[in-house]
Amino acid sequence: MKLRVKFSKTGVLKYIGHLDTMRYFQKAFRRTDIRVKYSAGFSPHMIMSFAQALGVGVESLGEYFDVEVEDDQEIAGMVDKLNAQMAEGFKVIDIVKIDDKATNAMASVAASRYEIDFYKTENPVTPALFEEFRSAGPIEYTKKVKTGEITFNIKDFVFELEYRDKGFYCVVDSSSAGNLKPKFLVEVLLKLAGKDIEQYPFHILRIDLLKRDSEGRFVSLDHE
Repeated sequence: MKLRVKFSKTGVLKYIGHLDTMRYFQKAFRRTDIRVKYSAGFSPHMIMSFAQALGVGVESLGEYFDVEVEDDQEIAGMVDKLNAQMAEGFKVIDIVKIDDKATNAMASVAASRYEIDFYKTENPVTPALFEEFRSAGPIEYTKKVKTGEITFNIKDFVFELEYRDKGFYCVVDSSSAGNLKPKFLVEVLLKLAGKDIEQYPFHILRIDLLKRDSEGRFVSLDHE
């Protein structure tokens, strides 16, 4: 039986890296009576697949992983069993059964929804700035990669922008082909506004990871 687990990662645990997060949940399962399936071979491991890694220093209300468990178990109660093993900052939100042949969590991710809050009282972005961003032609951004540098039109990877008092919401591409870090978007917006990113510290909260449904709309990864 294949399950998709949704959890949050907040507070000081935002400084815990992806590999440590994976190990933590593996240990948490071992402390419960949930019977997880293991791979075959000389070095068996839990059959568990996490979605897109969360950057260190970023909090999230919507992280996911898939895990395979023995078929003769009740899903009801698993959330409570896992939360009884969680440290402050980790919380299991939901567990749903998915088709055994369903695309795994990592490959399902198409976009992420973020909330950006600026620490200072002044919000350096405005609704007018968003309109300027939308109406502008291609906005090139250059980032460093392992093989050198790549330049791309950042507008191709921004699906939604919504102003809020302390910052803004956004939906950006998080697929394997076009993953856009929200920091890059903040940098471009502040540059467009003629402001220095170093003068406006900000907090990033990932609200949810999204996939596309059969009609091409963005929905949560645990949407059936």
